[in-house]
Amino acid sequence: MKVKRFKSFRFKMIMYMFLSLLATIATEGLIFMGIYLYETEIIAGEYKKVWGASGQGKMSLGTFTMSQSVALDAWVIVIFTILLLVIYFILISNKFVMYVREIISGVERMKSGDLMEEIPVQGEDEFSEIAASINEMRQNLYETMESQKAVEKTKDELITNVAHDLRTPLTSILGYLDLLTQGDFLTEEQKQKYLGIVSSKAKQLETLVKDLFDYTRYDKNKVKIKKEILDLNLFVPQLVDEFYPSFMDHKLECRTDFYEGALNIEGNGELLARAIGNLISNAIKYGVDGKLVEVHTGLKDKMAFVAIVNYGKIIPAEDLDKIFDKFYRVENSRSLKTGGTGLGLAIAKNIVNLHEGEIWATSDESGTRFQIELPVVQAHVPKAGK
Repeated sequence: MKVKRFKSFRFKMIMYMFLSLLATIATEGLIFMGIYLYETEIIAGEYKKVWGASGQGKMSLGTFTMSQSVALDAWVIVIFTILLLVIYFILISNKFVMYVREIISGVERMKSGDLMEEIPVQGEDEFSEIAASINEMRQNLYETMESQKAVEKTKDELITNVAHDLRTPLTSILGYLDLLTQGDFLTEEQKQKYLGIVSSKAKQLETLVKDLFDYTRYDKNKVKIKKEILDLNLFVPQLVDEFYPSFMDHKLECRTDFYEGALNIEGNGELLARAIGNLISNAIKYGVDGKLVEVHTGLKDKMAFVAIVNYGKIIPAEDLDKIFDKFYRVENSRSLKTGGTGLGLAIAKNIVNLHEGEIWATSDESGTRFQIELPVVQAHVPKAGK
């Protein structure tokens, strides 16, 4: 904020001094006027004594000597003037001083940790600039502290969730291994069954560790990816074909509706396959009751999109904004069997962010829709050689 010359602190001080001086002069003028009138009344009385009612008589010059007036020494007048000037300056500048104290009070509140209350910005001088800057610093400090709290909370949640998800299959592995090593009474069939359970739990642990690694690796601020021109209308159908065995296993029908024409985007095929694959896996997992999964591609406002729709259970509205958070699961059981690691959608979001795209979800009676949108680019066509 640029301070105007006539609203600056220096100009205000000059104005305060000038007004104080005017007030002092006016006050002293009134006082001396009163003294003059008083002295005039005394002289008039002396005049009557000398001349009488008839107006005849003789009056000496001594009647008008300084001895008959109030003698005020020069230094008394100077001291009185200075005191009067100071008093008026204090009175006139009181509002400004109170504002400075308010700024100081605001800084003291910040020092004590109170970052909620702003300092009012009054006027357009240097002190209002200081107040505005302090408010901006307060806001930045508040946001930084809140961000640190969020990081600490996220770290605590991460540790808690990882500990929970690692402990559950690890406990089963240790229990069955203990049975296998000490259970001479077990039949060969039981041993094979328990070994199968141990293998399944170990794979769950492997999946969780891999997802944790991928979630961290695909953070937008930590990785740069190699991109190439991809046609989603060639890429997505191949990806859907890979999931047909899973559709069959879950007795799901898969319907596709692909855009007519090229949908060229710039991206990393491996990562996009992981992101879209996670959405398809999620639709298969939660769309079993609906017996149908739909995969669409299209073009809207220069954005290519891939949409995966299932008709299973509706996701509550309060959960839609949270489903892309790491370890968030709509069901409360946190079962790895039904809910996965809780990182699939978070990984998909990170990958889409790496491609400068958007990912969102809707869920109502018409179905649950997950959609990825990516910027369309013009495919490079190499020039024919001469």
